[in-house]
This record gives sequence, C-alpha cells and structure tokens, in this order.
Amino acid sequence: MKKLTLAAASALTLALAVPMLASAHGHKGGGHLEKLDTNGDGTVARAEAEAAALVQFGEIDANKDGFLTQDEMKSAHEARRAEMKAKWAEKGEGKEPRKPKGEPDPAKMEARKAKMEEKSAERFAAADTNGDGKWSSIEFTAEHLSHFAKVDTDGDGNITAAEQDAAKAKMKEHRGKWRDKPAAE
Repeated sequence: MKKLTLAAASALTLALAVPMLASAHGHKGGGHLEKLDTNGDGTVARAEAEAAALVQFGEIDANKDGFLTQDEMKSAHEARRAEMKAKWAEKGEGKEPRKPKGEPDPAKMEARKAKMEEKSAERFAAADTNGDGKWSSIEFTAEHLSHFAKVDTDGDGNITAAEQDAAKAKMKEHRGKWRDKPAAE
C-alpha cells in the first residue's frame, strides 16, 4: 500500500511539473505557458514558475498544515485524473470509441506497475530532502524548479517559447522511442 501511495505521489509530482514543459503552441492541452507567464511577456521567469508551484502546493495541501502528505498527493492526483477523464469523455461524445490494439497482458502490466512504483518511491525520497516522509513547500518548489532548470537550457532564468518548443520536441522524441519498444522489454 505504501508503495502505491508513493507511486501516486510521484506521479502527481510529474503530472504537475510536466505541463511546465508543454508549449501552448500546438499542445493539445494548450494555455499552460500563458497561465505561468503572468506578466504576459512571452517567457516564463523562474519567479513565475516558483509562484505557480506555491499555488499548486496550496491547492494540494488539503489540511493546510504546510506539508504535503502522500495521501494528499494521492487525492490530488486522483482528482486531476478524474477531471481529465471527464474532459476526454466530453471530447469523445458522439464519436466511435477507440479500439484497443490488443488484449492486455496482466503479468506485463503488473511488472510495469511494480517498476513504476519503485521509480516513484525513489523520486519521492529524493525530493524529501529531510527524510520526514512529507514535503514542505520548499521541497515541493525545489522539485518543480528542477524541471524548470532542465527546460531553461541557456540558464538565464527564463523559459522562452523556443526553449519550450525544444523541450516539447525532446519529449515527443522520447515518447516515440518508448512507443517503439518491443513488447518483450
């Protein structure tokens, strides 16, 4: 159960951080760059990303104690997932449902789930710098800003549209490699 909670917490961290990498220029979700770019200058400054992380922290901190527990992270992740499912269902109204590519292999799914849980637990522990089993706003923000730093390739403290596009292309390339893996891996 603890591993599943850690996996959910790490998945939530990624779910919250990855949109920072998504460009509003053609991304299906769109608009995230504009949301982070509060002064409307076309770039996301480190201070804007930090402020957005603090807002997200406040939204997830259900009991308002200044810390994020694994349960709070899991609840926020489940709420976000339900929201996304509702949007997808709304988009798909009146359309023919997609047909699965094949029958799922339960053993393969369990192995993949176990591997994801293990990696998620490692990421959660790495972000929990004081090892108290919960994240402070400082730990949460630091985790978000580590993703910011990866996209800010010139290190000037701003993410430009060009850097967003480069990050998006890199993610798309990585996603393609993952999708092209043989089923045995």
